Amino acid sequence: MFEFVRKHNKFLQVLLFLLIFPSFVLFGIQGYNHFTDTTNLAAKVAGIPITLQQLDSAQRREVARLQQELGPSADAQSLDTPQLRMRTLDSLVREVLLQVAVGKQHLQVGDSALQQAILQIPQIAALRNKDGSFDVAAYRRLIQAQGMSTAQFEAEVREQLLQQQALGGLEQNAIGSSAIARQLLDWRTQQRMVRLLRFQAADYAKSIDPTPQQVRAYYDAHPRQFQVPEQATVQYIVFDPAQLSAQISITAQQEQAYYEAHKAQFHVPAQRRASHILIAVPAHATAAEVAQAKARALALADELRKHPGRFAELARKDSQDPGSASAGGDLGWFTRDAMVKPVAEAVFGMSKVGEVVGPVRSPYGFHVIELTGIRPARGKTLAQAKAQIDQALRTQAEQKQFNDLSEKFRSMVYEDSRSFSKVAQQLHLQVQTATGVTADPRSGNPQQDPLSNPSFLQALFGKLSVRDRRNIPAVQLAPSTLASGRIVSLQPATALDFAHAEDRARQLLVQELAAQQAVKAGQQALEQARAGKAVQLAWSAEQPLSLAQPDAAVAPQVLQAVFRVNAAKLPQLVGVELPGQGYVVASVDAVKPGQTTAEQLLQQQSTLDQILGQAYVQSYVDSLKQQYGVKILYKPGHGGEG
Repeated sequence: MFEFVRKHNKFLQVLLFLLIFPSFVLFGIQGYNHFTDTTNLAAKVAGIPITLQQLDSAQRREVARLQQELGPSADAQSLDTPQLRMRTLDSLVREVLLQVAVGKQHLQVGDSALQQAILQIPQIAALRNKDGSFDVAAYRRLIQAQGMSTAQFEAEVREQLLQQQALGGLEQNAIGSSAIARQLLDWRTQQRMVRLLRFQAADYAKSIDPTPQQVRAYYDAHPRQFQVPEQATVQYIVFDPAQLSAQISITAQQEQAYYEAHKAQFHVPAQRRASHILIAVPAHATAAEVAQAKARALALADELRKHPGRFAELARKDSQDPGSASAGGDLGWFTRDAMVKPVAEAVFGMSKVGEVVGPVRSPYGFHVIELTGIRPARGKTLAQAKAQIDQALRTQAEQKQFNDLSEKFRSMVYEDSRSFSKVAQQLHLQVQTATGVTADPRSGNPQQDPLSNPSFLQALFGKLSVRDRRNIPAVQLAPSTLASGRIVSLQPATALDFAHAEDRARQLLVQELAAQQAVKAGQQALEQARAGKAVQLAWSAEQPLSLAQPDAAVAPQVLQAVFRVNAAKLPQLVGVELPGQGYVVASVDAVKPGQTTAEQLLQQQSTLDQILGQAYVQSYVDSLKQQYGVKILYKPGHGGEG
């Protein structure tokens, strides 16, 4: 149904890649030769060094990206794992390998090809003046809003185009097996009927009473759990466009000019409402199958022209579109570009409500269609669009002020490095103070709150900042938000003595012992159940589990174990240990096939093609590693982390 999204999927991915998730294009091939100290290297690729500083910088960005993607509650420390750091290093290695391949193949991207690629990005292609010419100023503002200059952006686009040439279309040309796609979709959508037996650590904790000697032994064996991290009192200041809002006023003349220049934005396109009956045609149907489906659709169309009041009845009975059949074939309201093209042309070609057309052929089969509603195109008046226009003008003004003043902010926090009073006074900002600040981000939005931002805290607790107590260089929290901070005082990390840590040690020991007992009880129950012994077990009621719609009450480890069971031999029992929580025994009793649509199969095929394409690319990168040589010098846990 969403033909536009499908048709432009690649460009949307490119835009996200270039504008939202900046690539790891951190350096050019030139300028590496002066690095010779291998103690400061994470890897060497074709003789080109990747330094530990470059790895740290890339890792901080990746952690910040993941935290933004997962939400403010995501813990930066738990995300910054050795595994993620090695994946980040692998990405850097891949970037350098592709740069080397580009150089060896003497590939080039001309200015004309670069311009064409940039203009194919929808958000940029839409930047037009009233006379149809390209709005260069708007283009610069859009790129600056992403924290880049136009030169940086264009260099990154050129680099990506070069790498696409080096890859030779491997990813785009991969075509996976339709049979495998069908099997994967069937597996994803099927339901497995299970009964669960839970052994929770909390149920065993009540009966555990460790001795003082056991508590002391636990305390001595786990010193890191009783460390109080270093804590600082800090001052910080945030600069973002929202703080400039009070200084901005919007005039009636500005509103009128914006309205005239952007009338297309306030135009509501025509909409239609329709119902359909789909007679599906398989992707590889024979000519006889196509003719049979068409004849069936034609008979339905003839019947409905004679008795149009039966459309909903026949749709529920005969339509093979599971998404709309139960609703009498209703497709709801839609614009022309939101519907698959043949159906859209048929619907928007009808002139009166109640008209029936068909059969109409689409990639999904034959459609019989009834027009049920018409909404003509309409536009908003200036008065109706005023709030929207004011917001757009205010955002533009805020962004312009930010662009004009951001360099001043950066300079002032650096030049007056022991105070924020001057920059606060000149830019009308507020200096904030916080106590008990640690290097671990607090809960909050890392794009607005510096103390929730891993990159900011990394700089704040860096060696120079701790030693000199000066303002750190401005850190970019978001594309249009900067912040600086300064440590006022610092309390070093300390270890709690046993007297202050005893209650915590007892609590942790009880949790550990309770979890061990729960696991032991669960494993015994699993053995007894497999042996068929008459044991009274408190099984839950039978419930369906699905990979497509996971149950939040069922741990992911349990769901994975249930779907690893061979469905050809049921019922089966499986046990799963949940670290620190207990144990779950699952009885997989039956499998119910899922209901899938032709559109879902197409999506699954697309996903399989992408996975296969990524495998082709990885094989090519592996061949480059063999050809040019890669030496990994970084060892997780041996410096360079944090």
